[in-house]
Amino acid sequence: MRFYIVFLVVSIFSYVHAQNWRTLDSLCYEYAETNPDSAIIYGKKAIEGCIKEKGKNSVEYAVCLEHTGIAYINKNMTVISDSLYNTAKSIIEKLGKSNSNEYVSILNQIGSLYRVKGMYSEAELYHNQAINILLQTDVKDSLLYVYSLNNLAGDYLGQSRYSEATDLCIKSIKIRERLVGRKHIDYASACNNLAGLYKIQGMYSKAEILFKESINIIKEIYGKNHPDYILYVNNLAGVYEKQGNYTKAQVLLEEAIKLQLNNFGKSHKTYIHICGSLAGVYEKQKIYEKAESLYKEVIMITENIFGKTHPTYAMFLNNLAGFYYKKGKYEDALLYYKKSLDIYSKKLGINHESYARVSNNMAVVCEYTGKYTEAETLLTNSLKIREKLLGKFHPSYGLTCVNLARYYHNRGFMEKSEMLFKEVLDNKNYEIQTNFVGLSHADKEIYFQHNIESSFYQFMAFVMKRYIDNPSITQEAYENILNTKGIILENTEKIKNRILNSGNEELKKMYLEWKKRKDEYVKAQNLTIEQRRQKGINLDSLNNQINELEKELSLKSEDFANAFTPKTVTWKDIQNTLKKDQAAIEILQVNAKQKLNDKDSILYMALIVKKNSIYPEIVVLPNGNELESKYITNYRRSTQSKMPDELSYNAFWKPIKEKLKGIKTVYLSPDGVYHQINLNTLQNPDTKKYVIDEVQVINVTNTKDILNKHTYTTKNNYLIGNPKFDLEIKTEQDNEKPKQERTFEGFFEGISQLEGAENEVKQISTILPNAKTITGTEATEEYIKSIKNPRILHIATHGYFRKGQYQSSTQAMLNAGLLFSGVVDYDRMEIRPLDKEDGKLTAFEVMNMELDSTELVVLSACETGLGQVSKEGVYGLQRAFKVAGAECIIMSLWRVSDEATQLLMTKFYENWQKKGMDKRKAFETAQKEIRKQYKEPYYWGAFVMIE
Repeated sequence: MRFYIVFLVVSIFSYVHAQNWRTLDSLCYEYAETNPDSAIIYGKKAIEGCIKEKGKNSVEYAVCLEHTGIAYINKNMTVISDSLYNTAKSIIEKLGKSNSNEYVSILNQIGSLYRVKGMYSEAELYHNQAINILLQTDVKDSLLYVYSLNNLAGDYLGQSRYSEATDLCIKSIKIRERLVGRKHIDYASACNNLAGLYKIQGMYSKAEILFKESINIIKEIYGKNHPDYILYVNNLAGVYEKQGNYTKAQVLLEEAIKLQLNNFGKSHKTYIHICGSLAGVYEKQKIYEKAESLYKEVIMITENIFGKTHPTYAMFLNNLAGFYYKKGKYEDALLYYKKSLDIYSKKLGINHESYARVSNNMAVVCEYTGKYTEAETLLTNSLKIREKLLGKFHPSYGLTCVNLARYYHNRGFMEKSEMLFKEVLDNKNYEIQTNFVGLSHADKEIYFQHNIESSFYQFMAFVMKRYIDNPSITQEAYENILNTKGIILENTEKIKNRILNSGNEELKKMYLEWKKRKDEYVKAQNLTIEQRRQKGINLDSLNNQINELEKELSLKSEDFANAFTPKTVTWKDIQNTLKKDQAAIEILQVNAKQKLNDKDSILYMALIVKKNSIYPEIVVLPNGNELESKYITNYRRSTQSKMPDELSYNAFWKPIKEKLKGIKTVYLSPDGVYHQINLNTLQNPDTKKYVIDEVQVINVTNTKDILNKHTYTTKNNYLIGNPKFDLEIKTEQDNEKPKQERTFEGFFEGISQLEGAENEVKQISTILPNAKTITGTEATEEYIKSIKNPRILHIATHGYFRKGQYQSSTQAMLNAGLLFSGVVDYDRMEIRPLDKEDGKLTAFEVMNMELDSTELVVLSACETGLGQVSKEGVYGLQRAFKVAGAECIIMSLWRVSDEATQLLMTKFYENWQKKGMDKRKAFETAQKEIRKQYKEPYYWGAFVMIE
């Protein structure tokens, strides 16, 4: 309120001391947007003064009328504005000055008035007339010309003519930059306008950049209390909402609404847009009580300002209807959708994007409530409108397309559904390519989850039914998996390679700065809240800096994309690589939930490619919910208790195995619960053979990885084992309590030394050439971070993963790691230094390591394969070492025996280095060999190799 009080004091002071009507007119124009009540008072006084001095037949009088009309528009008193504008227009025409700047300005205001009323075609006529006058007078480089271009762009936008509007905005922004530079309010406005168009067209990364630029300009010139700053912050929040980043959007909107209330109050069009946006964000985060309250408030204010027949009112009716649908109030939802459609049809016509949007939304409710004919009609019409206005690659077209495809799927029209789903795949793949640019790793995860994943689920659920009548559909299914599984990991690797191979030293410097900030973030996690406060460290701020740097790197790396873009991989490419006795299998977890309030229905499917496959073969495991509860629990319990497992083979493997006659080697890409089991340890209850005895299973992130052939030139190998965890304890004491498992319960409870781990690396060093062995006090976190691109990196220590429901991959990666020398000593410190490592190498830090030329990483520790399972894989050490560049990883799925692990690793290296086996064969042979001594899978099956 303080700003508003000062504002009024200044306004009154200016009014009292105004020397003439010109000053009052200037004040009217200045405050027309921010304080229309005061502006109207100034305008009326200015008109009175102008009449006395200039009379009613003067240009000056017409200008006063125009400025006062602007203030009335912002009070939504459009009838008065209309009268003032047309009077001003008539005066200038009578004076014979229909080619003057004042006349052009009046035309612009009349056009804008029609746009406020939702009459876009009429507005276009006036703005085109203004532009034509300016072109005839050769002032096309003036700000008035730019202003006219922007107005016309707004008219095109209102008519869903996005391409034409974009062209005008690009033209406008170039002229403004030339006239006023990049640090000017007019340039900021141009950035905002173009950003809005990019957002509407689904180009979110482009929109984000321009919105941020406009915000920074206004903040630098006027501060945060300026109305444009508030408006632009609201607009940027809209981009984050579209990207699925609701937390970011909420923070911005809550800031905007606070500034709006403090400075300008509720009776303002900006307030209702912010409230509407915030209500939508609350709804998507399931904060329903706050959402409903804001929706109702917005509709009431909108009704008072714009009336019940305005497109803005229709927009909020649509939003409230969507809210009621999610709350299960279907009749209320249909009622508000119908009202919204009626307004749009009368004001904008039935071929407008807004009409298409409501039709799409209403159709979903109609289908859910059994109004099938109406649902089909609404969806079909919406799709036609969106194809014409937006094109087939717009996210909104994709949304309607998937809704109609699902509708036909549910109604049994499978051919129609298949045709639409193929368009959905093209749409979503294009969306990924377009909108992953300029996003950080974390933001890509959010975007994929909220904008892409559901469409792919629905397609795969369709494939499970359709393949019986049309087996060829499995081609699209397999290639969809190839293109999307692990896509964020692949995208991260591409960006890294582009940067490091770009030859651009500035870009590399930025990359190193990003890595440095990530390291600072991890170290700051170890400080108490008070210590961070004393050092001026804000974790959220630091994390935001890291995120913004990464986004900039992602965007700038696109300059080098053409040199690194691989060809699209098809299922035939995979097939051509296979031998006759080999198969490639993609496991996919599918949530087959079809409706909003359905319970999750988890299915698993295996798509199998063999050398002689006409199409990829499919196996559906319909008991996905049981696989993820009953059967995985049985598997873990049986393994840990070293008891026979009679269930897991038939549940997880038998249906797939039946399709593998004559197959000796399988390249398998897991998903979901399959990340948590070692298939080799499943025992056939009939033959008593394990899978490892039946077929060779080679685990890969994505089966297209088998197309990549690597050669390695580095020869250095590093072996790290048995770090000295507690430097205060004497070595003799360590040996008194040997540890039988490579696990630990907690830092302050003490971490036992791993004598077997030390023996392990020392034995391996006699087998492996060019090996450097590091143990005890030398095995520090600092040392391992200094290692760059070894051929082999073998780490024998304690590993950990703290289980939890993490809201982000970053948190999951911060809670998985490996322990090194001095970890206990660091934890004892009351004041923890930022210049010292803590002895916990987290998965988050591992991603910063340079392992691009590393053939193999061996994590000879407990539970190093664990992490948070997602559609992108397992967020833990496995993913971290892949991001760092390692080609192949050996890791464990459960607590491992120190003695058995030592034997397994020694035999593995003997088989690989001395007997000349390839590393996969060497590893499996080692597992079979130690089974002679340790029969239960608990001992020999804990480790898996991921290529």
